[in-house]
Amino acid sequence: MPSRGIVFGISVFIFTVLILASAAYITYRLGIFTVDEVIIEGNRRVGTTEIMKRAGLRHGSSLIFFSEEKVEKQILKNPWIRSVTVLKEYPDRVFINVKEEQVYCMVLSEDGIPTYLSETGKILGEGNFELGLDFPLLIGDGIKDAALLSQALQILELSSKSIILSWDQVSEVHIDPMYGISVFTTDNRSIDFDQGDIARKWRKVERIIDHLRSLGLHESYINISYDKMGVVSFEVPSVDKDAGDG
Repeated sequence: MPSRGIVFGISVFIFTVLILASAAYITYRLGIFTVDEVIIEGNRRVGTTEIMKRAGLRHGSSLIFFSEEKVEKQILKNPWIRSVTVLKEYPDRVFINVKEEQVYCMVLSEDGIPTYLSETGKILGEGNFELGLDFPLLIGDGIKDAALLSQALQILELSSKSIILSWDQVSEVHIDPMYGISVFTTDNRSIDFDQGDIARKWRKVERIIDHLRSLGLHESYINISYDKMGVVSFEVPSVDKDAGDG
């Protein structure tokens, strides 16, 4: 005589099969609980068609049998998608809400092609005129060093919150395995950071620039790689001879 455990297991199996069979009949024979409408929100760069293809959802697909988690994983394979939430709404709707990555800077690929990068260092795609090319450019062999790349991105993050040296003033960030990180601005200033302790060095750079401005001076070069001091070169304001003669 079968034990109670075996009988219970068989009963659960039969019940599960009946439930699945009933769900399949309702879905495919009666057309109930099938996808009739997919509402996609939050996408600006990534097309609706691209999201639908990755989701694998079609008109008439079973709402019961598709997995939200699997659909989310498929949509996240597009590099421009930062996060996605998929929700079913019975009897016939699916909501897809996406958050897209934002271009933070650019790097040159191994083939020398300008490539968009997110603030976390995620490669997004090749540069184009539609999105624009006016972003800080990261260059140098040090890009392959994850720690150095992270420090370069930290500098850009600090500049995005600064009123002294803002993100849109940064033209290039050179990353060198030996000499560290150097920043070049759109008005031809340069700043050597070396490596490590970026936040402290950034605050020091801001203090130096702010102090020079209070003196009416304009720096052309700052070397902040030393621990306790910064080396500064600045442009001496030109004197108007005519005004002096007067």
